[in-house]
Amino acid sequence: MKILNKILVIGLGMMGASLCASIRKNKLSKNIVGYDINKKNLKYAMKEKLVDDTLFDISKIDNPDLIILCTPISTYLDISSEIVKYTSKKIILTDIGSSKGKISKDLYKLISKTNIDYLSSHPMAGSEKSGASNNLQDMFHNKVVFLIDKRKCSKSTYNRLSSFWKSLGCHVHDLNQNEHDILMSETSHISHLMSYIFMYSLPKRIMDNNLSLLLGGGIKEHVRLSQSNSKMWTDIFINNKNNLKKSISRIEKNLKIFRKLIDDSNDKKIISTLEKINNKTK
Repeated sequence: MKILNKILVIGLGMMGASLCASIRKNKLSKNIVGYDINKKNLKYAMKEKLVDDTLFDISKIDNPDLIILCTPISTYLDISSEIVKYTSKKIILTDIGSSKGKISKDLYKLISKTNIDYLSSHPMAGSEKSGASNNLQDMFHNKVVFLIDKRKCSKSTYNRLSSFWKSLGCHVHDLNQNEHDILMSETSHISHLMSYIFMYSLPKRIMDNNLSLLLGGGIKEHVRLSQSNSKMWTDIFINNKNNLKKSISRIEKNLKIFRKLIDDSNDKKIISTLEKINNKTK
């Protein structure tokens, strides 16, 4: 892709800092600027040369070519409301949010009469760890990135943003917002929620006395997911709540089925059911 003059990454937590590191490694921009309300993240990003400059004030953004929102979903609208005040040339705006829903609709409404062209992104990458110091330079390499509702932006914006993600080593796929949010509720969102519920339900005696002994088993992944950023996942659960509630209902229905199978000690039926599940992923 053509090297950009300036990319502004808003939010220098683990995801935003990883994005800066990847942009740097792949030489996609002459200048990388980071914005964050956390001065510790800004200081770390400058010290480790993840960015060329930092901002603590949106009014100083100075018309970058591309702005990427890497903050919790609930902050998008307030931040974008500030962005539109201080931009005077055509700018591409994207985000990396795991849920689109009402937030994306409100963003389109906000920028509809501005110089900003918005196209939402969702890279299928992440970690339970938080903060700029946990950045991973190759986090986006070989990962899927969904571009959402490409018909709502110009063809040139779509091509430039698609090229940007591909230059980071990503595999780009197009989805509309409804398809995306349903897919996420049925996979990523419900799996994170189930891990939170699993850990919430774990008896205190296990947590206090035995947890460290069990981390080599299946519980390890539940522990990892349950340590994800609480604010980020609260925003995701609320923003995609209608789809997520349907996924929860399916889980509740199947829990009742399995409870009855176990209660009846129906070994043949249990084996048959488990084998059907095994075959689903073969």
